[in-house]
Amino acid sequence: MFDLFPQDLFKQFDLLKEKLNASNATYVRNATLSISKKVTDQYFLQHFIKFIHSEYFSKLGITAQKAMLRLLIEYRFNSTLITSILEPLWNSRPHPDIRTCLVKILLDFIHELNVNDDKSVVWTILEQAAYDDYHPVVLALFGANDKGIRRSSIGLKDSSTNILQIFVQRIQMKILDHPTSLTARIWAWSLLDNKYCNINIVIEKAQQLCIQFDKNANKLWKEAFKKILSFYKLKQISSNDIRNFIESIIDYEKKLDSNQNNLDDQSNLSIYRRINELLDMFISSIGEIDLQQQQCFRSLALFILKCEITRASLVGKLLMKLAQNKENLEEILIIFQQYLSPVYFEHILLQLASYLGDNDGSCPFVQQLNIDEKFHLAQWFINEKGQPLFVFDLLKNQVFNKTSVDKQQCQVLLRQMRQSQNLFLRQQVLEYAVPWKQDGTINTDDQ
Repeated sequence: MFDLFPQDLFKQFDLLKEKLNASNATYVRNATLSISKKVTDQYFLQHFIKFIHSEYFSKLGITAQKAMLRLLIEYRFNSTLITSILEPLWNSRPHPDIRTCLVKILLDFIHELNVNDDKSVVWTILEQAAYDDYHPVVLALFGANDKGIRRSSIGLKDSSTNILQIFVQRIQMKILDHPTSLTARIWAWSLLDNKYCNINIVIEKAQQLCIQFDKNANKLWKEAFKKILSFYKLKQISSNDIRNFIESIIDYEKKLDSNQNNLDDQSNLSIYRRINELLDMFISSIGEIDLQQQQCFRSLALFILKCEITRASLVGKLLMKLAQNKENLEEILIIFQQYLSPVYFEHILLQLASYLGDNDGSCPFVQQLNIDEKFHLAQWFINEKGQPLFVFDLLKNQVFNKTSVDKQQCQVLLRQMRQSQNLFLRQQVLEYAVPWKQDGTINTDDQ
């Protein structure tokens, strides 16, 4: 079809332009691309630039305009197109969807030839895009669609590591402080590139959000802390960095409390609750850890307990997540017996028992034990450590209801606990109905 002389080819181009609409935009673009390959770049772009600046182009629908503009990606190494097409179009403040398209195209133009100085037109446009009020424009800077879902690629395919780092730190990080859109800031915390951002600055911003209580910070702080946890998960920061981050927030709470005596400012109560939420997020994020990490987070747990004893439940939850053996579990009880009153200790003990009995990973050490090992662990706490209340939920939820368990040994433990001097434990055991049937099967009706 296109084995013609250049002047004839552009007659075909003119015909295609006249027929261009939303329904055939992709076909016309592909046909135009075929024409472009039959002539020199200079000759094609001369006609194409004229077309883009024509009144006819401005009257086309959004879909048709976007389809034709995407042809520019084929010429991403031609820096003159930035000033001849992209910049004028951007400055004309076109429809938001066209602005989004321009940003996506411009990302493919980012390479050393086009961004060789701080005052490059590319950076100027992208910095303006970072503060755009139209969310798809901002999301395009993260390679995400209008629902905030990141695509597999984000332009920048010809960019060096240095350019990628400049882009993330100069453009993406700018969106963390978007002046008008809270939604854009939330997306920025979620989508910010971990590899190339300035981690120290991100940590500082996250710390500040965690101790602010205005409308924006109340929405942003969790996303900010998730980003910090993602740094740790990817081993970009250490366990000491996580500990220092959390301790800095608790230090702020102590300072706030000493200055205001926790009476005359709503933020006092807010920060207490926020730290509790933050600790819960942190504990839930902990996966496999080595000895150094275990020691670091154990130190953090003791720091938390010393600063605010009413966080004993969270401290216990953290220490149980860190436990590597039965001695570590016993140590938790010893610590709480040292720090807590007898009444409060029993209150916390019941919560720890619930964590231990849950089959949700609250105590990974226990979850990896088989039935017999769980039974012997409980037996050890009952007979040797005198802490039957600590393990009764574990026995109920993960031992007594298993067909392979030694029922005679279980009955011995139950008789012991029914004679306990702890009336709360005795009541629990007396109310408990064993699930075993005479034929050796388990009654699942009440499970």
